[in-house]
Formats: sequence, C-alpha cells, structure tokens
Amino acid sequence: MLERTQMLITVAICTLDHAESLRRTLELLTAMRLPDDLDWEVVVVNNGCTDHTDEIIKAFADRLPIRRKFEPQRGLSRARNRAVDAAKGDYIVWTDDDVIVDPGWLAAYIEAFRRWPNAAVFGGKIVDRLAAPVPKWLAGNEAFKGFAPCDFGDEAVTLSIEGRLPFGPNFVVRATEQRAFRYNLELGHAPGQRRRGEEVDVVERILRSGGLGYWIPQARVEHCATQEQQTIRYFKSFFATLGEYEAFSSGSLVAGAPRWFGVPRWAWRRLVEQWLRYRIHRLISPASVWLPRLMIYGIIWGKIRYWRSERR
Repeated sequence: MLERTQMLITVAICTLDHAESLRRTLELLTAMRLPDDLDWEVVVVNNGCTDHTDEIIKAFADRLPIRRKFEPQRGLSRARNRAVDAAKGDYIVWTDDDVIVDPGWLAAYIEAFRRWPNAAVFGGKIVDRLAAPVPKWLAGNEAFKGFAPCDFGDEAVTLSIEGRLPFGPNFVVRATEQRAFRYNLELGHAPGQRRRGEEVDVVERILRSGGLGYWIPQARVEHCATQEQQTIRYFKSFFATLGEYEAFSSGSLVAGAPRWFGVPRWAWRRLVEQWLRYRIHRLISPASVWLPRLMIYGIIWGKIRYWRSERR
C-alpha cells in the first residue's frame, strides 16, 4: 500500500466537434468526490474541431484545473499522443467527450493506484446509455450488448490479454509506461482508415511486456449513444471498424491463404452467407436473431475492406 502522499493525476479527453457533449462531461467532472490530497489536471485535446469546443473549454477555466491542447492532424491516435506529451500527471486517466462519469469515478482509481503501486494499467466499468426514443428493434434486445460495454464483475481482478482488457472511454495508464508505449498512428480513425483499437493495442503491448493491470469496478462511467448511432447503417459501420482492427492485428493468420482481389476466399463466402442470413431473418425473425447476423456481416466486411486496402 502506498503512503498517502500527494500525487498528480491527469484526466485526458480527446474531442472532435462534440462541444455540447463535452460540456456535459466537464460539468460532471466538477461534481466528483475527490480526495483532499489529490492534485489533478484536465487536458482536453482539440483534434481540429470546427464547432465551439474552445469556448466550452474556456468556460470551465475557473471551475476545473483545465488545459487545452491542439492537434491539427485528425486521428485519435495523434490526439492521444498529443495528450501524452502534455500530461504532467503520474497517471493518465482516459475518458471521452460523450460519457457520464460516476461521482466516485476518479476517487476509485486513486485508491487503486495506492493499493497497487506496481500496476501500470487500470480499467473500469462502461455502461451504455441510449438516447430516447430507442428504436423498437433495439429496446430490450438481449443480443445487443452495447457499443462499448466493459464489465468484468464487481470484484477487483487482474487484467489479462485473454478476455479482460479495458478500452475506450474508461482506462488508465501510468505515465512512465504511457510514454514508452505510444499510440499507433495506423489505428484510431486516422484519415484514410477507419480502424479502432489504438487503446487496446497499447494495453496489450504493456501487458505482454510484463506490466501488471487491475480491473476497478467502482470506477464507472456511462457511454452515451445518440439517436444517429441507433441505426442499421451505424451498426454496420461500427462493427466494420472492429473488423478492420481484427484484420490489422492478426493479418499474419491469413498469410498464404488463396485470395480473390487480395482477400482470402473464405471471407467472400462468409460475407455472402451472413448477408443472406441477415436479410432472411430480417423478414421472418425478431431483432434478437437478425442483429447478430448484421454484426458479423459488418465485422467481415471490415476485414475485407482492410485486406483490399493493403493490396492497393
């Protein structure tokens, strides 16, 4: 257990044209329960915003220890690396501009840092909050687990590459390791590619290098999904980005496979199969049956999109 000495914590947020959503997140940061001995800062990276994001940041200057940084080149990995360069904290606590943080969110992480001073990575719960009205095909659909759900139970456990990795809007990396393991510019929605997974890539590399990580269930946030995100088109696009990351991270697994237009033949076959299953079940089955088919179709399409781009 670390002595209760003062530590500096950086809360990092990368944002792109979500000014009002960012306002809500910052407002909730002002209402958190914080330890008396905490020294902290909020670093917001403007990733080329065209809305009134800077005005929102300035509006919180007298309510939060906030600093604004600018990254003109679009891409989440670039924005995250800009935040890493700017961060002064001993730990970098990552969240997004579209979350609702629990009042005890940061305090739970502080307690964990002191309990496990040798740990390099931490992660907490992510619960989806869908904007009303929720489409009938999505409401109560047990097949839909969320856009960015993360729940490994109500007890603290060690993180692992095999199925227990934090991501997205709720994870922490100790500053020493974060500066050694930068975010890959081939990931993170950079111009010309739509791959996610830049944070998973970093966490995996830290754990593979021998780093230790812990799941902190009390560090909870809600991830807000807009009505525009609750559409068939968005679902296909979202899961395609996950497929791109899977293909990017395991490309060697298909080396030597017979290909058509740069894509393994089996992928074309599975794409057609899943599309037909989705279309048929869309006509005759409830959403709990056809939605998983749509998700699988999107993932396969994302893999195909990646392999074709690599061929070009």
